[in-house]
Amino acid sequence: MSSVPVPRIEVNAFLKQLGQGISAPVLILGSDSNKYILKSQQVEVDGNWNEFNCMFLNEMLVYQIARYLDVPIPDVAIAHVDKEHLKHGPSLRFVHRFHEGLQFASKELEGNEANLIDGYQKLIRMGKPYIKRSWNAFFTKITNGDSVSRIIAMDLLIANFDRFGNNGNLLVASNAKGRCIYVIDHGHAFWGPVWDIEKRTILRSVNDSKVYIPKHLNTLLTVSQEGDQIFSGPGEIFKSIEDYVDISNPQLHSFLEVVERIEGINEHLIDGWFDCIPNEWFLSKKEQIAEHKNFLLKQRDYVRIYIEQLAYNKAFTNYRGGVLGWNERSAGTV
Repeated sequence: MSSVPVPRIEVNAFLKQLGQGISAPVLILGSDSNKYILKSQQVEVDGNWNEFNCMFLNEMLVYQIARYLDVPIPDVAIAHVDKEHLKHGPSLRFVHRFHEGLQFASKELEGNEANLIDGYQKLIRMGKPYIKRSWNAFFTKITNGDSVSRIIAMDLLIANFDRFGNNGNLLVASNAKGRCIYVIDHGHAFWGPVWDIEKRTILRSVNDSKVYIPKHLNTLLTVSQEGDQIFSGPGEIFKSIEDYVDISNPQLHSFLEVVERIEGINEHLIDGWFDCIPNEWFLSKKEQIAEHKNFLLKQRDYVRIYIEQLAYNKAFTNYRGGVLGWNERSAGTV
């Protein structure tokens, strides 16, 4: 399967704002009778409005990659906002900066425990000494812990560094599948939500492994909570789920299958992923597809290097030494 079909829906109603701040997302009711979380690419940063002009593109591309890698992620939709909604709800247009057209929508998870996670994140930022124990206990009860290694590998592939700090960008929801962890919020993947010269330069630097790989690893270092230690690993939130990653046996570790899957990515797959993205979400479609395709095809071969370096530098507590083994690379990769 080259891509996952994404439904297109109409926004039937804006239900409520989620969180604080005028750039906070809103909960909407779609024409398919499901509730979705809707964001705007107009975002307030330090009192100023910024246009995150490739945020939707990032979100949809990562959704396709997550589904390919079997990473748990909420379903999504392409939501059309009609001008009549904005006409009768002027605050949506003038305050929250929503506009007519196609928006990225993430389906609301049944049994979402977001309020508890938000509370834990606030305690971490306040430096509460007991939060580590509480957070560890919170994540010991999830039923899809085998997905953690896939989440880490995907984040390394897409240059998504948020989950290596204390931001988390993880949800836990209790539903028919059990108490499961999900990944959310990938608008800042691929080195950021703004398509500009700086981002293009970074994406192109992937062609020189001697320059790019150290930059990627150093960025992991700077987002770590303990940045004074070389590769000190993720912040408290991610450390709390690290027990689900097993590399105690270097020849039979948690990353074997997902890295093999990543190394099977080819141009045909990537083309299928981009076919799911509306033309309206591109600024320079031909260029953006070419740059992301080149980036992913280079990154697929670097992921095992990132994991090895993280392991050798004690990012994973159950690593006991030894050279990590890998499955043979797929002969079908481009």
